[in-house]
Amino acid sequence: MIDWRISPDFATIKEREWFFPSFDIQEYLLPQINVGKALIDEYGDTHFTEEDCARLKGNIEYLIDSRILDRKADIQFDSFEKGLVTLSCAEIKNCLLKLHEAADQAFNQRATLVFYGD
Repeated sequence: MIDWRISPDFATIKEREWFFPSFDIQEYLLPQINVGKALIDEYGDTHFTEEDCARLKGNIEYLIDSRILDRKADIQFDSFEKGLVTLSCAEIKNCLLKLHEAADQAFNQRATLVFYGD
């Protein structure tokens, strides 16, 4: 699974728990958050610049403000490998909020947000 960190502050990743909670949520969210000049590599490292972080924050704010995730407890999507999968809207929203926190910190510190695939 992909985790993310603010470069060069790698020491606190476990404290912040900045990672996708499941492969299914990762697969669901990647098309919605892949807004950097370089697409997020599921198996390598991807660096988001200050500009990329601003776009990412905007996308996440749109998803949260639209309240789509507040309308139901669960949503379903068609996974590439598993077919129809049910996901918790609360888990998705929590993941988006953590990602927004990281993007906001990187933007404010003029740092790089790095996604690490496995």
